[in-house]
Amino acid sequence: MKSIEAKLSKGLEQEHDQVLLHTGPHHDDISLGILPHITNQLHEPSNEAHFSVLTSGFTAVTNTFVIDTLQHTKKLLDEGLIQMVNFEDFFQVGYSLKTDKDVYHFLTNVASENENARKRGLCHRVVRALVIIYEVKNKTQLRETINDVISILKNSYDGEKNPSKIQKLKGMIREFEEELVWAHFGVQVKNVHHLRLGFYTGDIFTEQPDKTRDVAPIVEMFRKVNPTKISLTLDPEGSGPDTHYKVLQATAEAVKQWSKEKDLSELRIIGYRNVWFKFEPHEANVIVPVSLGDMSVMEDSFSNCYLSQVNASFPSYAHNGKFSTVAKRTWRYECGRVSGHCA
Repeated sequence: MKSIEAKLSKGLEQEHDQVLLHTGPHHDDISLGILPHITNQLHEPSNEAHFSVLTSGFTAVTNTFVIDTLQHTKKLLDEGLIQMVNFEDFFQVGYSLKTDKDVYHFLTNVASENENARKRGLCHRVVRALVIIYEVKNKTQLRETINDVISILKNSYDGEKNPSKIQKLKGMIREFEEELVWAHFGVQVKNVHHLRLGFYTGDIFTEQPDKTRDVAPIVEMFRKVNPTKISLTLDPEGSGPDTHYKVLQATAEAVKQWSKEKDLSELRIIGYRNVWFKFEPHEANVIVPVSLGDMSVMEDSFSNCYLSQVNASFPSYAHNGKFSTVAKRTWRYECGRVSGHCA
């Protein structure tokens, strides 16, 4: 019992003056794993928080979701409700400016419970993504591109490997979702980093992480952020998605390389698990108490921000629904293990 109390005390400690870098293999891994811990950190204004998703995560976005979003984008274009495309320099440079405005527009309408306006915010970001990926030069080409993507997806089966440009589009949708989640808690968009590691290809058997292609971007992020504390998923090999373990390998190598140029004796690294694999109480050395309020916050942010995952195609063998529900059950299970009353 004293051991459990000591672990709980660590989980309740208030951190100050820290540069926090929370990393995850996929979009939503961080939130599903340690959101209550992160919200405690964000309450302290002297802390600086950064978030990084290391893969593009495009395989989690269904063809149906993209088709529906693109069709709604066409509707808004017809109604003149995506006004940014009318600016003279939009297709030259404007598409890359004020991207955080999409986030704030979306979240403002979460607060006002305006679903149509939220969809409009998503469609704004999708238009920007299409211009970047397909090098769209005008409104006519934009409409043609939307029609082409819809046609390709309608003639593809679910689970089929998409063309690389559609993979990138799906990945950029997921990146927008991740920005929404952390902006939901007051984190600026510039503090959300998208690494898109190259080993993640959508193939059934993906490549092993490569030092130049996959490790170097992580090292560069470490240099830029200069964290005092890093979080990462600590799933054993074979315990969940293969991507989790490969990201762990790449991150470990990046820390090793960074240590050759910087004294990391004060750096702290925490490993977390989420819906795929669970810690037993004796394995963990920090236990963060979770309230019903924490569960509600996680559920709301997931449902409002991870738009493509509310009706995910292959969420979990344990639950045919949102991953946030699985995460809550995991937290409840772990509470039972700590208290001795499993449920």
